Formats: sequence, structure tokens, C-alpha cells
Amino acid sequence: MPETAGLLSPEILARLEGYRLIHHKPVGGATGGLWRARQKGGSSEFVDYREYAPGDEPRRVDWMAYARLRRLYVREYLDERRDCVLFLLDASASMGFGTPLTKEVYAAQVIGGLVACALAGQDQPVLAVTSGAGTAILRPGGRRAGLARSLRFLEATSWGGRADLDGALEAALRTAPSIRSLYLCSDLYEREALTRLLRLAAAREVETTVLHVLAPEEWVPGGEGDWALTDSETGERLELTLTPFALAAYARRLQEFVAALEEECRRWGARRVALNSGEGAQVTLFRTLPRAGVTRPQ
Repeated sequence: MPETAGLLSPEILARLEGYRLIHHKPVGGATGGLWRARQKGGSSEFVDYREYAPGDEPRRVDWMAYARLRRLYVREYLDERRDCVLFLLDASASMGFGTPLTKEVYAAQVIGGLVACALAGQDQPVLAVTSGAGTAILRPGGRRAGLARSLRFLEATSWGGRADLDGALEAALRTAPSIRSLYLCSDLYEREALTRLLRLAAAREVETTVLHVLAPEEWVPGGEGDWALTDSETGERLELTLTPFALAAYARRLQEFVAALEEECRRWGARRVALNSGEGAQVTLFRTLPRAGVTRPQ
């Protein structure tokens, strides 16, 4: 990833401690959490084992099972099975476009900010990044250590190639079956992959928020004349002349593209929020997302 100056400043992170994610469906939670739990039972009521994942507390590891099986397993109890919030970042090559801030840096900052809101609200975050290099998943744990791990994870993202959105969701659900909310940050150029992701999320009853990121030049292209464009994912080169007629045609195509995405999201019960990387992550986190009903000040 290009230089991010620490991804988010300490001032922004401190301010985000006063913001929370807005859950539009009832979600489960551990005792002492901020949201009403679907499941009931005391913390002494054992439920099952699952494989250890980065971010799990060592005290939850069953060391006797490790001695027998040489694999790490974590004990789960009924009221400690909190629902997870998945933050899925599209790290495909097309996200490297945009000025003065590329979509990739902007998107990583927005996701980092939302993770901070989740942790402040005692949600349990899971991060997934998908690109041509594959899918990476992190369960960062809670509190400040979890936020620091999340930001380092995002800063180390391997960008490029094509994203596997639905494959990343499947992998995340295998890692954390209790995921109940999903925040996808993408430019949504892989329409079929988006449809598959929305279908899977609906089948698993995962509340989905699609953060649709485009650069200022994509929302409103400017500059008439001759241009040579290269597709960042396929390498295909295109030479064209931008005229007022061509720009008007682009505006119509963009409107049709956005309308189709909006309809697809409605079909599968997801909500779409349009974002412009040119406004910067700070404006997005403290103005755009609260106005869109994604976050709220505490």
C-alpha cells in the first residue's frame, strides 16, 4: 500500500471512540455488551469447541486438547458466543485509481475507522481483504490491542489483481460462523461477484452494508481531448476522444450502472452507500456515514 501516514491519526481515532455502528437488525452479544442477545444462558454453559484463530484469548484455549491433538482449540460458552461484524475490503487493482487520494488508501482508512467504532461499541470485528494475492482474514480481538492489530493488518494489505468477494465471505464465515453484519468496501466493478456475495449473505441472514467507493474522476470525469486508458486489472489499452457528447454518454452509463447496483442491493436486502474518495476519510467517517445511518455519535 502507498504511504498512509499511520492510516489514521491519533486525533481521529480518539474521536471515533464516541461513535458506534448502527445495527438495523437485533444482534447477539456477550453479557455486558451494548446490544440485546438472541441467545440466552449462563457463561458456565459450555457449547462447543472451535479452532483457534488469531486474536482469541489464550485463556480460552483447551490445553488438554492440544496435548492430545497437537492443535489449538478454543472453548465457547453460550452467552459468550457474540455475533461478529465482518469488514470486507476489495483490494483489487482498480482500487489503486484516484487523486488526490487513491481509492485503496481511502477505503483502508474508512474500514479502519469502522473497526474502531465496532470495538468502541463492544462488537467483535473480523477483517477480510481480498485481491489477486488471495484472501487474508484477521480476528483482531478487542480493545486497543485489537485496533492496533487491525490497522497494521490493513497497512500490510497486498493490492492488485482481481478480488474474490464471495469467496472471501465464504472463508470468513468458515472462520467466524457467528458473523451477523457485513460491511463491504469496494468500487463494485465485479458485478457478478457482488451478486454472489449478496445472495450468500442473504442466505446466512447477514445484514449487509455496501460502501460503494468511486474516485472523483469516476463520478464526474473532466478534460476533453484525446486520452489513452489502461485497464488496471486486465491490462487492456483503450484510446478515445472525450467530447461533450462522450461525457454525456458516460454520465448516462454511470447512472444506469448505479441504478442496477441499487436494485441488486435492494433485491437481496442490502443497503448501498455511495462514497467519493475525494472527500477524504475524515469527512466520510464524521459526516457522510452518520448521515447515511451507518454510524452514530454516542
